[in-house]
Amino acid sequence: MKMEDLLIKNIENAIRGIRLGLKTPEEANAGTNLNKLKKINEGMYQDYLKKYMNVMTDYKKKNNL
Repeated sequence: MKMEDLLIKNIENAIRGIRLGLKTPEEANAGTNLNKLKKINEGMYQDYLKKYMNVMTDYKKKNNL
């Protein structure tokens, strides 16, 4: 498995965990993986950053943050 594939898998799992309420953003560690992905593939980084931002908006609304 390539590094890019591993990072994408980790980011997708983090986003899913946050959305389902199984993980907090700190536990999910998506930011670190997103930053690593940015160095490898800028286009994929932009796509997953949008998804992450949408999930974080919902998370903040749910938790009154």
